[in-house]
Order: sequence, then C-alpha cells, then structure tokens
Amino acid sequence: MNISCPTLLLDEQKCKTNIERMLDRSKLLDVKLFPHFKTHQSIEIGEWFSALGIQAITVSSLKMAEYFANNGWRDITVAFPVNVLEIERINRIIDLGVDLTLLIVAPDVVSKLDDQIVGRAKILIEMDAGYNRTGVPVEEIDMIKAIVSNINSAENLGFYGLYCHPGNTYHASSVEKIKSIWADVKSKLVGVKAKLIEINPTLKLRMGDTPGCTVVEDMNGIDEIGPGNFVFNDLVMNYLGVCAEDQIAVAMACPVVAKNKERNEIVIHGGAVHFSKDHLFDSDENKFFGEVVILNENGWSPIIEGIKLVALSQEHGIMSVNSEIFNSIEVGDVIGVLPIHSCLTANLMKSYLTLDGKWINHLEKEF
Repeated sequence: MNISCPTLLLDEQKCKTNIERMLDRSKLLDVKLFPHFKTHQSIEIGEWFSALGIQAITVSSLKMAEYFANNGWRDITVAFPVNVLEIERINRIIDLGVDLTLLIVAPDVVSKLDDQIVGRAKILIEMDAGYNRTGVPVEEIDMIKAIVSNINSAENLGFYGLYCHPGNTYHASSVEKIKSIWADVKSKLVGVKAKLIEINPTLKLRMGDTPGCTVVEDMNGIDEIGPGNFVFNDLVMNYLGVCAEDQIAVAMACPVVAKNKERNEIVIHGGAVHFSKDHLFDSDENKFFGEVVILNENGWSPIIEGIKLVALSQEHGIMSVNSEIFNSIEVGDVIGVLPIHSCLTANLMKSYLTLDGKWINHLEKEF
C-alpha cells in the first residue's frame, strides 16, 4: 500500500469476526442485538451485519439515522435524547418508511414531539442507573410514570421500553467490576419495569455498552443489547481485558516526519485531529495516546515494547522510544498505531483502507 498521510487501516477479517462473535453471544444469551453503528458509520460495513441477518440498528444522531435510512435500513433507534429542533429530519426519516425509535428523558418533550411528528415513532425512556450522563434517574418513579402516561396519551407515539447505557463500565478496574456494574444496572431496570408492568406489560429492557455486552454471562431480564465499539475494539477494550490485542481491527498508519536524538523522540504526522485526545496511563501512570505496531503485508505486528505515542498537538504526534528502536526508524517510514478510542478515531478519519487496498465509505466521506 502506498501511504503518504495519516490513514486508518481496517482488517476486514478481524472486523467480521468481531461482528460474528457478538451476534453469537446475543443468541447464546437470548437477547436481541441492535448493533450501534456510531463506531463505523459505514454503509459497506453495515452490509457485513445485514449479511448475518441483522435488520435493526442503533445510531447516535438523526443525521446518521437518515444516512442509513437512505441506504435501505428500516428499523433504526437513535440512542440520543430526542431533539425536537430536528423535527424536519425526524419526519423525513419516517417518510422513508423507517420504524423509528427515539429516546425521551423528560415528560414535557412528549407533547412537543407528538404535536410535530408526521406518522408514528416508538419511544424508549432513557434511564440513568449511575453513569450520570443523561436519562431519568431510576429512583424517579413518579417522573418515569408521568412520561409513560404522556406517551400512552399521545396520538403519534408508542411506548416501547426502557434504555440504559451503563458507560461507567468503561472506567472499571477489572472484568469482574464490569460484571458487577452491569448486574447492578440490570437489577435497577428490572425493578423499574416491575412498577410499570401493569401499565405496559410488553415493555422491553435494552442495555448498550461493549464492555458489559462482551463479558457479562447473565443477561436474564434484559431483552435487547446495543453495543457498538466491539466492531473494531481498541486499546481501552484491551486494557479493560474485554478484548485480546489481536481482536483490534483498526490501526492508524502514520508517516515519520522527524527525529530528535537528544530526546529519543520520533515525530509522526498524526495528531489530535486524527486520533482525538483520549488517552490511557501505563503502569508508571504516564499518559499515552496509542501503542505502536509494525505494519506488514498481512496487517500489523503485536504491540512493540519500548515505544509509545506520548503527546499530541493538532497534526503532530510525539513518540518516546528507546535507543534501539530510535535507530531502526527513519524519516519517511510509516508506523502503525493502535488507537485508544476507535469510535472517535474513525469519526475523525472519515474513511478506511482495507489491507487489500480497498477504500470503504463513511457517513462524512463517500468514495
């Protein structure tokens, strides 16, 4: 491959294996998989899901929903609190024949949405069970019941169930802690459902996070899952113990543009506008922004010890290296870097180059 600028490489086979693995888990644990397409944002990668029988998906914005709707997807959940200022886009999506599911977090939004929507939409109430991002706190039963009542009184909306993204699993210290967080959230959701069951006996419970959906062995009581990051995985998943290093399906290819012998630093063309500034800490509590691999015709090597991406500015990436590695790398070489957070890196890069040299389209950039 002739690479001259920062490029996001995609190992197609690893990606497809990751998809198959999550689908197999969902079948084994008897939950329906609504994969979150916010990670890849690609029609072609979406086709790899549909080839396995996936027909219902999750997205993170109405723009993304419209993109996939325009390309044939007809069962879409927007896992973000509904924005009534985008009602025109909501109505365009429904006009395409999409079975659209929206998230609501407050009673007064129901009437605003119902007054302006054309056609019908299903509603999930987003729950906050400890992540403290968005959602109705699970303890606020009166508010939850008020939202359900408003939905049931609406002409164009139908109550579907409860949704929760337990994003605190991404900050867990171990796989057992991930399982513990998931069990706690599941228990709280089941408790809320018990207080609503007389009102809506068919309501569904959905949870969505890659760490929990990958390692939890008991999903009894949960009907649906909506993870996204699993399609590529990344260093966060690897450091959490959620995925093996060889299950990371993307790597940044970055040209070497400078070297500094006094500081034992390698400078690459690959900065915050390519990686984001998400970071991890090594065993000595030093911050880093990516692990380095050697690119080859089959993809890339295991992580190389003695070199890390330790600083980012807008276009520059600074790698700290030991003397042996420093002497083996020359200006003009292309280095591989495993991303900390593949969702953000993919969103910033807006395209993928497969190992056999094929460009894959993206929501923001089609070829």
